[in-house]
Amino acid sequence: MTVFRHQGKWAWEFWVNKVRQRKSGYATKLEAKMAEADARKNLKLMNSDFISLCESRLRDLQERRTSKYFKENKALIKKLILVWGNKKSVARKDVDDYLSGVAKKSHYVANKELRFIKALFNHGVERDLLSGNPAEKIKFFPIARNKKYIPPQEDIDKVFNYCTEEQRSYLLAIITTMARISELNKLKWEDIHDDYLILRTRKSKNSDLTERIIPINETLKKVISSMPKIGEYLFCHPDGKPYYYRSKFLKKACERAGVKEFGYHALRHYGASKLAGSGVAITDIQALLGHQRPTTTDIYLQSIRQSLIGAMKNLEVKSPI
Repeated sequence: MTVFRHQGKWAWEFWVNKVRQRKSGYATKLEAKMAEADARKNLKLMNSDFISLCESRLRDLQERRTSKYFKENKALIKKLILVWGNKKSVARKDVDDYLSGVAKKSHYVANKELRFIKALFNHGVERDLLSGNPAEKIKFFPIARNKKYIPPQEDIDKVFNYCTEEQRSYLLAIITTMARISELNKLKWEDIHDDYLILRTRKSKNSDLTERIIPINETLKKVISSMPKIGEYLFCHPDGKPYYYRSKFLKKACERAGVKEFGYHALRHYGASKLAGSGVAITDIQALLGHQRPTTTDIYLQSIRQSLIGAMKNLEVKSPI
């Protein structure tokens, strides 16, 4: 049944090309039926080429990318089909108009959707489904970068006092590898060697897993040796399955320790800043963090690097006063 009651109102729902069409809030059943008929009529005029492009992109994402990335793209594509599905072709102005509406609420969201849209049309160009990408030359919206909070050492020490031994090991592993949570949760015993381990991530322009080698220091060695081999993963649940969620233990530990709340990602910033403060080259820090661009690494480095302090000493002059 495509027309039904929903929260005291009437709604309609049907599927087209594996995309659900749905709207609610109608006062009467007749009103909902008429609205459904109009929606079906409009969808008959849909651009079959654009629909085919969207279906091809979703199939590719489902096969090659993470489930999270697939779901995010699928949600956006559903919106784009409703906006552009009845157009003969999608031009740059169509993309500009859509993104302008999104940017009024959030530049960050608009930029994220622009990346997805660029990738959608590039998918079509690469497979000869389109002759060009209408979003190719559209620039990203400016975003004021907020200063990232880096917890001081004393706050981290206080938080450790309110963590279990396993939780402390987990946090130490983040600090000593500067790994993303998704990388650490999927770290297998087979990826750990005598003096290095291998982290893998899909955070890149292509869909392939990228690897980076992280040297193992003495602290990390102790963490690894303290972990029981329950399954194939270093950090896992009692049944051997890897962590696929971010446990809330860190938030609770911050509250109990009475310190400003910080997240797991802040420990990556903490580790990067410590390396920078010790004079480690930005290219080395970039490699350890797994960044493609040094500009991304710069966001992590909020402490003044020793190399800059040394450089400024060359500008010292004898004061005439």
